[in-house]
Amino acid sequence: MQEKRFLKDVQTIFRRITSGGNYIPEIDGLRFVAIAAVLIYHVGRMTEMRVHPYHAPANALLAFCGRLLFNGARGVPVFFAISGFVLGIPFARQYLAGGKGVSLKQYFLRRVTRLEPPYVLTQSIRLYPVMVVKNLTFLQVLPHFLAGLLYVHLLIYRSYPLVQIVGWSLELEIQFYLLAPLLARVFFRSSPWQRRTLLYGFLLAHWALIYLFAGPTPGEWATGTLVQKYINLTILYWIRFFVAGLAVADLYVTVFPRMKAHWIWDVVGAPCLVLPFALGSMAWDFWGPWVLVVGFVSAFHGPVLRWFFRNAFVGIVGGMCYSLYLTHSIALQAFYLVYMKVLPGIHGFLARLVVGEILILPLLLVVGSVFYLLIERPCMDRNWPVKLRNWARRKLAGTAAQ
Repeated sequence: MQEKRFLKDVQTIFRRITSGGNYIPEIDGLRFVAIAAVLIYHVGRMTEMRVHPYHAPANALLAFCGRLLFNGARGVPVFFAISGFVLGIPFARQYLAGGKGVSLKQYFLRRVTRLEPPYVLTQSIRLYPVMVVKNLTFLQVLPHFLAGLLYVHLLIYRSYPLVQIVGWSLELEIQFYLLAPLLARVFFRSSPWQRRTLLYGFLLAHWALIYLFAGPTPGEWATGTLVQKYINLTILYWIRFFVAGLAVADLYVTVFPRMKAHWIWDVVGAPCLVLPFALGSMAWDFWGPWVLVVGFVSAFHGPVLRWFFRNAFVGIVGGMCYSLYLTHSIALQAFYLVYMKVLPGIHGFLARLVVGEILILPLLLVVGSVFYLLIERPCMDRNWPVKLRNWARRKLAGTAAQ
């Protein structure tokens, strides 16, 4: 009884505060899959940097596991699809279910109050270490720092952000955030056949255009193409994943209320948790959005999958994915530096990788948890600016009275 009460208290402390007050646990479950893939992948990449590049082993099972691990970067487009889903739900309710209209003023203000403080703080924390590690002056780093704060580093420099490299995906998220109200008006038509023809037709057309401009070579996209030089660091390349999320938002509002849980969704959906990280690059470019649509639907309607996505630990980790994403890079570098010095006797890539995953992942969770509780979660309260202002006024009034 006490254990259940303790677990419930922990869930209450960590549960994210949603803007509409309606918590959907499956969404945090999906976020768990995405952030877990990214963290595991980055530990692997750090092992490559500190030991030697990864080479697929002869053992088929180990090679498959290595493929899953080093495709973990695809957790980022999974995040894109989740964003499309989450941002699409209010608009889908408005246009398709006669729900309350979305206030664009509140929509954009929520972005500023909810997500900017953690981002600005971590960007500022990284400024000095980047100067030291890269042997750059403040004036050399400052333009990159400001471009990152304004989410335009990719557009200006055509490269990943210098100060906070993970900010590249957040810049794309901002581009979609600005486009989402317009895309909702385009895609969320009253007629089911119209909107689904537009949504799924867009996914096909977008892939065809990417294929046309990139030009395939055996197993990989051609190098030095128009897509890779100018497009793949913009929303134009990644938008198909956001649109996949909009497609799920349509189903969530119009179809999910009539659907019942069934084991067939477990059978269909379970592979969709693996395929994003198992597919080859060309197959992923085409099938990725479709796999995510099926996987997201299965998360809500497969009894076993739904149990997994509603698990307390899964929900807690998924709920603080933004904090983990912002903090894990600098924390990983620090922890791995200590790891190499404290345990120098571990030899071989595989041994170093496995021990690193076991030791460092929990530490990344601790750092992310602290940041989440102290910084991000308070910002989830839409009234925190008013509360902070009132608190400051009380403090100033008390000081003046003294």
